[in-house]
Amino acid sequence: MIPDSRLRIINSDSSPGNCVVYWMISARRSEWNHGLEHAINLSKERNLPLVVVEPLAIAHRWANDRSHTFVIQGMMCNKNAFEESPITYMPYVETRPGEARGLLEKWMEYADVMVIDDFPVYHPRRVLEIAISIGKCDVHCVDSNGFISMRGQNRNFTTAYSLRRHLHKTIINHMMEFPHPNPITLAGDLPSLSDDVVERIFKESDTPITPYEFIWRICERKDIGINALSKLVIDHDVPPVQHMTGGSESANIRWKEFMESGLNNYAENRNQPELNGSSGLSPYLHFGHISTHKILNDIFEMHDWDVSCINLPNNGRRAGWWGLPSDVESFLDQIITWRDLGFIHCSNVINHHKFESIPEWAQQTLREHQNDPRPYLYTFEEFENAETHDELWNAAQRQLKSDGIIHNYLRMLWGKKILEWTPSPEIAMEYMVALNDKWALDGRDPNTYTGIGWVLGKFDRGWTERAVYGKIRCMTSDSTKRKFKTSGYVKTYSDSLTKQKKLFEQEQNPVKIQFERRN
Repeated sequence: MIPDSRLRIINSDSSPGNCVVYWMISARRSEWNHGLEHAINLSKERNLPLVVVEPLAIAHRWANDRSHTFVIQGMMCNKNAFEESPITYMPYVETRPGEARGLLEKWMEYADVMVIDDFPVYHPRRVLEIAISIGKCDVHCVDSNGFISMRGQNRNFTTAYSLRRHLHKTIINHMMEFPHPNPITLAGDLPSLSDDVVERIFKESDTPITPYEFIWRICERKDIGINALSKLVIDHDVPPVQHMTGGSESANIRWKEFMESGLNNYAENRNQPELNGSSGLSPYLHFGHISTHKILNDIFEMHDWDVSCINLPNNGRRAGWWGLPSDVESFLDQIITWRDLGFIHCSNVINHHKFESIPEWAQQTLREHQNDPRPYLYTFEEFENAETHDELWNAAQRQLKSDGIIHNYLRMLWGKKILEWTPSPEIAMEYMVALNDKWALDGRDPNTYTGIGWVLGKFDRGWTERAVYGKIRCMTSDSTKRKFKTSGYVKTYSDSLTKQKKLFEQEQNPVKIQFERRN
């Protein structure tokens, strides 16, 4: 049984159905998944087949080659995971606008209950709202996101400190909420759904079944993958990150490498631009290819940790509370406090990605300084193309475009400078959201929206007042260079090297060049 704090049930007046459907839209994994575990338990209770549909839509603003490739690579992992089980797994990739307009409703007509991931932002939130509005079967919304359930706290938190205090008082409750590590093993006696039924549902909704060959081609990447993606009506100007592979297998490999070689130096190395000190897990966490609970379980087992190791008092302090090494505690503060803070905030604040969502004191001080002279003003296109006067900022933007991420510390600097170099804070937030949603593998996520909000004072306090920023915390490239070595980072993402990399990729992807010329 999953905890009540992670489950919302919306009942309907529909007649009993013929299967349980799990609409996998954000927790895209077969392990450590509250939603999948709940769907299996429902199927066992009702002696009904279970169908897992993992859809990938194109009817949203930032659908592009980069995010599509990452998700589809994860589909191949899921296909392999479900292959030997009685669970029917159906990955579906939409190829043209409106193609799958009736698919969700048709499955709901056939289902006894639909289990769907509860994700608080962007397109998954909209899909959940649509499923609830259709109302042709019971809908069970399941939160598989963080260590702390996002809706079970019945409140919002305005600072990391306030969430830490809450965590310290409620830790035992959260430790009781770990999902089954491998829920597929619970499904051994489930009845199977006939392939004929699946084919009929897709046919009646006028939706083509995605062939596995298409998924395989995307996973081949380079020219084969690019050619397959070219058939989709999505943005082909945002290319896949060739050195990043999506899916649970890659996520687990990345996590194991970091746990064994990076975690012990995390606190010192994570802010160093020239060191690969961060976990690199944010894209995998965003697309649900790895679970926070798996990460925490591995840490707790490695250090033989349980709640008896906690060092009192439970006063919201950041360090020394867990009774674990300082580097591990620093990582826990990121994976629990800051990550869950974002999910809880976005589930409570609908306009989380808008300027109006930042604290009133921050809005006021920024408006008071809105007419201050800006040292530079850049257009959105100049920001996107890394055409500012600041070599460090340009390097961060080039990393975003080439790698789909920005280094931890420089992402904050990146945002602060956009605030300083735009005509108004409202425009600054609009630019940051658009750049991040378009280019970042971990974009369109509660943590990136709240990270952008932090740039403008969200979850922060007032600092020394100064021009443009008002009382918002200021960051500068010069101070960053004094704190950390950055010359190697700038060289890595210099304009000349970026052009060389692009030429190399074009040589490796002739099909893409031909497609661009035809269009």
